[in-house]
Amino acid sequence: MDWGALLVTENGAPFITPQSIPLAMYSKKNAAISGSAGSVTTISESFPAGRPVIPFVYSTTNCVVSYTVGGNVCTVTFRNSTAAGTAYVYFFTIFEQPLPDWGIAIWDEQGVCILTNETRVLTDVQAVGTNGSDSAGFSINTSLPGKFGIVPSMSGLATGVILDGGTRPWSSQYSFSAVFNGGTTQIGQATTGGTAGSGVSNLAYHNMKNSVYALNLANYD
Repeated sequence: MDWGALLVTENGAPFITPQSIPLAMYSKKNAAISGSAGSVTTISESFPAGRPVIPFVYSTTNCVVSYTVGGNVCTVTFRNSTAAGTAYVYFFTIFEQPLPDWGIAIWDEQGVCILTNETRVLTDVQAVGTNGSDSAGFSINTSLPGKFGIVPSMSGLATGVILDGGTRPWSSQYSFSAVFNGGTTQIGQATTGGTAGSGVSNLAYHNMKNSVYALNLANYD
């Protein structure tokens, strides 16, 4: 680098230069999840235009979670809940940092403060499951001690044909879920259409064999 600060993480990776700006926690929000069939809960946050954004989510009841980004608004959707509960979202993006009363502050080449000693930088993200492995994707079902959130993503798909009451296609998408019970977080699966009943034939499962990314959110409270 020509000038600036070079910080290094504990594992030796470069952390920040004038050309590398860290994502930091922007906000955290929660909302009630209804246990009624067909109910949908959404949590939205606007963020600085032109910047990346990533949500980490967990809930107190199992449900399908997805997110979309439109313009400078990120919207996280919770549906197909197994019971009433609460949804939580921690949003991370790049934004100008407020100056602390004292400590360290670092500016970029445009004179924008991008890091201080009070910045809650996104770090220590861990991958659960090994990409390409049969044990990844919708096979992931593990418990982590503490409060973890995940980046919402699909993990697989089940398809078939319903023969009862007339022939018609059936499908159910699998997505990763993170359910916190107050002590541990269960990272597993939620489905849009449930599991196939006895009336479904030609049943096929499509495992994406992907990892899910998790973050210890207790560090950001």
